[in-house]
Amino acid sequence: MRKWLCLVSMLSIVVAVPAMSSAQGKEAALRTVEIRSYNLKPGTRDRFQQLAIKEALPMLRRWKVDVVAHGPSLHDKDSYFLIRAFTSVEQRQKDEDAFYGSEEWIKGPRDRVVADIDSYTTIVVHLDEATLQGLRKAGSKPTTSASDLDVLTKLNDDYIQSVQHSNVKRFEEILSDDFLCSNPDGTLIDRKAFLQQTAKPVTIRNLAAHDVNVRLMGDFAIIHARTSYTTADGAESGGRYTDVWARRNGTWVAVSAHVTRK
Repeated sequence: MRKWLCLVSMLSIVVAVPAMSSAQGKEAALRTVEIRSYNLKPGTRDRFQQLAIKEALPMLRRWKVDVVAHGPSLHDKDSYFLIRAFTSVEQRQKDEDAFYGSEEWIKGPRDRVVADIDSYTTIVVHLDEATLQGLRKAGSKPTTSASDLDVLTKLNDDYIQSVQHSNVKRFEEILSDDFLCSNPDGTLIDRKAFLQQTAKPVTIRNLAAHDVNVRLMGDFAIIHARTSYTTADGAESGGRYTDVWARRNGTWVAVSAHVTRK
């Protein structure tokens, strides 16, 4: 995994390490910290961030890898960082070999994660616990992009579940007053008609969204996804949708939807 691509360029990192007295025992307090900087392919950082939040990072934590901090770098729109901590250099090698060699990673998000990476650089240093906690604190403050992706990902799931369960009340909360929807039959309906349509009994089952791609553009976002579902007669079918979201008065609301089915 660490040899996916050629490593290019250099990463400049400034770390302020608090002074320690000899009585504190420097060696006992130090952790092995890996700082990885990714140079992503242009325009892919939002998608990469979404993959990290939804799949890669939860998987790392399931494998007991200590993720200290992660997120978009401030200096460049196509850069991303990941900081992990280990008990030793040897343990880092062992843990990463196990994770990147696992079937869960290889058959899971690996190919999609790698597809967005142009190159990356890794630096491994020893840091004391105080500095490590400082990094954790800084990393716990999500960037606007990361926070918005979390919110929109949850809203997208709410939207799908509301369709499946005829949840008119939830749609009343997340649809804008000027919401419009293009139905699979080509009709265009407004918010009122959409809510009336939603209230009708649902004939499909097992509705699920796949390959969800959230494209953030400031206070505007587009979500593309593929759907699968079971029809009333038991046949497996699917389609696609494109939802448009806008941040209004600090809250994300759906302003448009376009749905297609096979």
